[in-house]
Amino acid sequence: MEMRSYNKDRALEDRFAKTIKAILGNQFIIKDDWMDEKEGTDFIVYSITSIKVAVRLRRFDYIKYKNEFTLRWSRPSGVKTEYQKIKEGLVDFILYGFLDLSEKSIIHYFIGDLTIFRKANIKPYLIKPNNPYDSELAIFRLSDCPNGFIIKLYEA
Repeated sequence: MEMRSYNKDRALEDRFAKTIKAILGNQFIIKDDWMDEKEGTDFIVYSITSIKVAVRLRRFDYIKYKNEFTLRWSRPSGVKTEYQKIKEGLVDFILYGFLDLSEKSIIHYFIGDLTIFRKANIKPYLIKPNNPYDSELAIFRLSDCPNGFIIKLYEA
């Protein structure tokens, strides 16, 4: 059951790969005026630094939780969780989004700065078993996160 659920979620995220890349490109690829003026050739120079972004898309049934986000908190198997990887600094940002009912578009998302999240040492307001049980999920409220954590909020 666990692998089938993973494969289904992975296929959904793969289907939205181009949209996710467009969202992240619009957020993180910037026009570099200095580089353009001093070292550019004939047009505009755009820059991007190397970053890692964790992406999670939720189905429409979960839109009622758009002011929260979940991270895998513990696994009986001992495999590292999303939360542990974030705490270790393996990921820089999170894009957490919700799909429309037909699963054709992303209707709500935020991009969060995980450096700010780590430094603030935010604790979840609830930890609950995942369904089906393969792990525990930590639920974080956006309102509990510090200023600067959310760098982009979008709602269609």
